[in-house]
Amino acid sequence: MDSIKVKVTGRVAVGLAVLAFGIGDFTSFGQQSAPPAPKVVRVRAKLDGFNIAPTSGKAPNQIGGASRDLGALTLYAPQLGKAYTLTPTFYWSAADDKTEYTFKLSALSTQESVLYVKKVMGGKFTYPADAPELKPSETYVWSVQPENDLMGGLAQASVLIVGGANRNSVTAALASAKTSPAEPSAAAAKIYVDNRLWFDAIAEYSALIEKHPEMTQYYKERAAIYDQLPETQSLADEDAVKTTH
Repeated sequence: MDSIKVKVTGRVAVGLAVLAFGIGDFTSFGQQSAPPAPKVVRVRAKLDGFNIAPTSGKAPNQIGGASRDLGALTLYAPQLGKAYTLTPTFYWSAADDKTEYTFKLSALSTQESVLYVKKVMGGKFTYPADAPELKPSETYVWSVQPENDLMGGLAQASVLIVGGANRNSVTAALASAKTSPAEPSAAAAKIYVDNRLWFDAIAEYSALIEKHPEMTQYYKERAAIYDQLPETQSLADEDAVKTTH
């Protein structure tokens, strides 16, 4: 019996393709995937005046360490920042809460003489009330160094304890707002920001966040402060993400 030859037209071929591959697969044939959504770039806040160090061309944090270091240690503070409190809290990058560091503090006027030294764990330390008292209008150099030099070298910066008319103005503003050192408040945080008191503002908003983690506004306000330094902009981005949840 002679074989029957069938001429398949283009339209019939398309129909056969549908049957062969399934309607779901065919409908996607020839379609282009949607382009990726454009990345949203967050606009950083601009609050000049937190870093009062004169422009010197040097890095804000003096970082030491050899090339074998696993990572450089970064201080989360201005090269020269202001504090109202006599027990400021210092923050820096830490691998984890179990990493040991040596914290040192010296008066700038007698930097060769260490005023206070302490072995600490993690990336945060509050200067104790029973340590040698810090004096208003004095500038102090503080430094942090990992016990393991593979975690980075020495990093140091300075803090000015405000005095004189500036200190009196902050004291009056806090009294007028009826704030209490024992209770963190948004009013106190705002006063610290208005006076560009880095250490107090960060500590106050951090305490508010710890007490009220559901209040996204506090993350937003702290992010605005972190935006001011290249060293803390990654922290600002982390806080900003939490304001969208």
